[in-house]
Amino acid sequence: MQPTSEDPASRGSLSDLYSIEGTLPRPSSRKPSTYWYWNLLYAALLVAVVVLLFLTGAPVDDAFSYPDAPRHALNGAFMLDLIRDHPFANPTAYSMNYYIKYPALTILFYPPLFYVLLAAFYAVFGVSQSAALGAMFVCYVALAIGCFRLARFWLSPLEAFGVALILAGAPEIAYWGRQVMLEIPAFALIVWSAVFVVRYLHEKRITSLYLGIALTVLAMYVKLTSGFFLIVCAAVLFETRGKALLRDRHSYIIALLAVIAIIPLLILTLKFGQTNIQSVRGSADGDVTGTSISEWVWYAKQLPTQIGWPCLAATAVGLGLIMARRNSVSQYTILLLWFAIGYLFFSAISLKDTRFDVAVLFPIAMFAAIGMRELLARWPRTAGPAIVVLGIVTFGLTYFGRPVQYVSGYREVTDYIAKTAPRNSVLVFSGYRDGSFIFSMRTHEERRDLWIIRSDKLLLKIAVSRSQGVQQKLMSADAIAKMLDDLGVRYVIAQPGFWTDLEAMRRFEEVLHSPHFELVRSFSMRANYHAQENEIVVYRNLGHIASRPADLKIDIPMINRTMSSVVNKN
Repeated sequence: MQPTSEDPASRGSLSDLYSIEGTLPRPSSRKPSTYWYWNLLYAALLVAVVVLLFLTGAPVDDAFSYPDAPRHALNGAFMLDLIRDHPFANPTAYSMNYYIKYPALTILFYPPLFYVLLAAFYAVFGVSQSAALGAMFVCYVALAIGCFRLARFWLSPLEAFGVALILAGAPEIAYWGRQVMLEIPAFALIVWSAVFVVRYLHEKRITSLYLGIALTVLAMYVKLTSGFFLIVCAAVLFETRGKALLRDRHSYIIALLAVIAIIPLLILTLKFGQTNIQSVRGSADGDVTGTSISEWVWYAKQLPTQIGWPCLAATAVGLGLIMARRNSVSQYTILLLWFAIGYLFFSAISLKDTRFDVAVLFPIAMFAAIGMRELLARWPRTAGPAIVVLGIVTFGLTYFGRPVQYVSGYREVTDYIAKTAPRNSVLVFSGYRDGSFIFSMRTHEERRDLWIIRSDKLLLKIAVSRSQGVQQKLMSADAIAKMLDDLGVRYVIAQPGFWTDLEAMRRFEEVLHSPHFELVRSFSMRANYHAQENEIVVYRNLGHIASRPADLKIDIPMINRTMSSVVNKN
């Protein structure tokens, strides 16, 4: 028999809210094992949902689309190589050489924790996009089950399953959860942090609070902006405990440990993440000024595409009913503060993207469930099925309406280069999706001897994106050809017309079309949207290629550094 959806604690006291078995009344005739059965069943169903999403919509064979995704994947490969090679004598030189060989590395620009997980998967399954997606799958499942467990503090098993299904199937979650990105791993840690914080509020076991705060700190080591949840935790604790919180020695111990743990991350950010800091103060990409009304309503406008209109409509009902019944507000304090603080936090950051605020979607799904349950209060047994139906509708909107974008074909290019290029060859890649090519090249363990240089690093100086300014290194066509010869470049892999509106890049393409180079192979790129490229062309250098090692210096404005290394062509 399915557990009932009736939930008297929705109108009870604050202590009722934090019942560790949820707020569901347990009939005396029912054994506790029955409840474990339903919990395990729903967890298994959530795993099946995530499996379905990955089997039908996760791009493989290095078919990345979003430029950051292959960079995150490459960072995991670097972490694996660092552990294997353990260059403790000179890790700085090792990192520089690695970047010179694979110039899509962003290991210092982002926190490192997720890359440790990637390295573990690579160590077992080999370096590949599929292995990286395996790590994402684990994080996605952890998020879905965490949402179910957290929702159980307020809802019956069936209702909590509906909430988790809404989150797992939400368009924004499913889109970024099936790419090698940081948002879902960080969100999973935040949700489990909330599980232990809420458990502490019920049980008063201090170990739960220690663990809850520790998980938020770990989330910051995946994505720095996860720190907003520390503010949520502090606000909830102060609201529920008042001045007693200030008299508790554990409050100061936890705060001190959190600060100590965060200091290395802050140092890394100040030293290498100036672009992240700039995105908070203002972005040249943004359409907002930092003080306009449009900035504060930007994320509100994105909610329909992030979680779907049906869920959003139910959310409005749930929030309205909560606020109308003032005596019930305290039951949902953490949810209200989670959404309010999170929304204000991400809105205050000038750089906007729909993936940035996915961590505030859990309260929205919960408000939707509360709204459905209150509307069906006269028929309590229908609330759970109705919430599940809402989750299925949300999943359907995602499954049929928002597929994960991909650009396929880079695997064929790197397979060809791996078979053709002489040992210790130097390659130049010129194209928008340099990360896809470079990561795909790294997956060829048998060709770790190849060096890759990006054409934009040779001829341009770009901080993060073109819209933030470009400095061109103007050289004649003959000078460009000589530079490529001196660097020992044997092949150029190029996207036709790549940034040829810039004079330096136009001259570079002119060299490729000159007798100095020979077109040897063309590859078609396939995409499920209008991508920037539809062809990649391989050129062979016919000039006098230098055989001696060459010094190469690469400017990295993103971290205000210039890296130099010797390109070994022997």
